[in-house]
Amino acid sequence: MRRLNCKGFTLIELIIFIIVGAIILPASFVAFTSVMQHFLTPDYHVKARFFAEQRMEDITSNAYAAGITVPSGIITDLAPETGFQRTWSVCYVPSNNIDYANCDLTIDTNYKKITITVTPPSGPDYVVKTIVTKRPKS
Repeated sequence: MRRLNCKGFTLIELIIFIIVGAIILPASFVAFTSVMQHFLTPDYHVKARFFAEQRMEDITSNAYAAGITVPSGIITDLAPETGFQRTWSVCYVPSNNIDYANCDLTIDTNYKKITITVTPPSGPDYVVKTIVTKRPKS
């Protein structure tokens, strides 16, 4: 007996298609969700940078002696958006080594180092540092 017009799929072909799909679909779903989670990382980085620079502007908008006070440690607050946390410290550093890691909190060296760290909900911390010095009166 000859088949003249054989169109369509057999039952075995359909079962094989379902099995292959059942294997590939979960793997592609895991890869897709992983990519989508990493897609948000640049957004967190931009927001962390904005929150750090916002706090830096608040601190440096004040005068050296009166407004930029040297606290006795690290100050922590919540950033304007949920999940972000800001910490900052202001300390004296020696004039001959402004990259000095340790801060001398007792002697005014005319140089203050401001370090701001923003911790986003996920991803690495974003750190901004600057040095402020006394300016002569103009």
